[in-house]
Order: sequence, then structure tokens, then C-alpha cells
Amino acid sequence: MRNAILSVVAYFMLCFSALAQGQPRELKGGGHLLGETAEQFFSEGFVGDLQHACHEQDWKRVRQLSRSADEGSKPNAKDLCAKEKRARQQAISGERLEYKGTGDQDAMRSDTFTFEGSRLVRIHMVYLTPLANTAGRHHKSFTELFAGLQEAYGPPSKSYSEPVSNSYGVKYEAHRAIWMSKQDVISIVEHPGEDGQTEITAETLAEYDRDAQKRPVNPLQ
Repeated sequence: MRNAILSVVAYFMLCFSALAQGQPRELKGGGHLLGETAEQFFSEGFVGDLQHACHEQDWKRVRQLSRSADEGSKPNAKDLCAKEKRARQQAISGERLEYKGTGDQDAMRSDTFTFEGSRLVRIHMVYLTPLANTAGRHHKSFTELFAGLQEAYGPPSKSYSEPVSNSYGVKYEAHRAIWMSKQDVISIVEHPGEDGQTEITAETLAEYDRDAQKRPVNPLQ
């Protein structure tokens, strides 16, 4: 069977590839692949470089890496390494862990990775969308992000909007969309307003079902 075309949505670091029709899609966010092992996660990319610097007790390198991820940070290198070591051990041992990634300062994006059973089961990305342009930043609007998802995955399985208002009573339309498969779920949620943001989540179906059990049930349904 011929390979399908690889589709990449570069500006929000979420990508998809279908190796063959009917095969599970690959979802990647923040440089990491949904379903990858904790061992792989903590040995590659920025996290892997940080782990290596900590192992070598190269405190200067640790501080350089930390500042490259957060310009204003001035961490204690030993404390940071101890924290990273604990996180790695917890994830590899199979315990549930939520790990804060470095994100992307230019895109005004933050990343959170969730591990369960020694695997990456959830990638959560939050894009800030300020009303005014921020010098040196390249933030992405809900419209741009939604268009990229739709180009890569086609029409969503479900999409809708709902009215919301801020503390001053200003009303907005908040948009939602979800793409479901037999293995995983992609969702996008808009939070409009002065401190607006857009959330994109890629997670395993099991993780999605786990979260669904926590959601309040409508007693009128």
C-alpha cells in the first residue's frame, strides 16, 4: 500500500503522519511524540541536553540551557538538576506525572506533558492571544490554529461555540472543536477576551476517557 502524504502544521508544532490508510496517526507537539516512552522523552531534545548536563555536573551548561528556555530565569543549577532527576525517575517508574516543558517564547506558547505507565499520554499546549501586538512575539490566533488543524486532519468530528463574558460583562463567542480517532483525540478550545488564549490538546483515547469521567454530568440529559 502506498504511503500517505505527510502533513505538518509547523507553526504550532503539532504534526500528523499516516503510514498507511487505517493506520494510527502520529501526533507530535513540543518536539515529542504522543505515546513515546518516558525514557525516550528524557533522552532527546532540550530535555535530553539538560539531563546530560546535569549528569556531567556541568553547572554552567545547565544555567545556559535554563536561560535559553526562559530569559528571565536564574535557577540554582543543582536544585534544577535534582528536580529534573526526580521527574525522570517518576515518569520512567510508571507513576503519573505532569511535566512542564519549555514551550516557545516567540509564539507565546507553553507546553505541559502528562505521563502514565511510563508513556507520554497527553500533550497540552496553550497559546496566549493578547489583543495588542507584542514586540518580538509571533502569537497565533484561534482562527490560524484551527485552520492549520483542519488542513491537516479535515473537518472536525465536532465543533461548536458558546457565549461567554468577562468580569465586566463583555460578551464573546468561544469556539471549540474536536477530532477523534480510535486511538487518540485532538481538541482546540478558545478562551477569548483581553487575556485570551487558545488550548490545543493531543491525548490518547484512554486519557480523554479518563478526563471525561471528571466532567460534571448534565442532570437534564
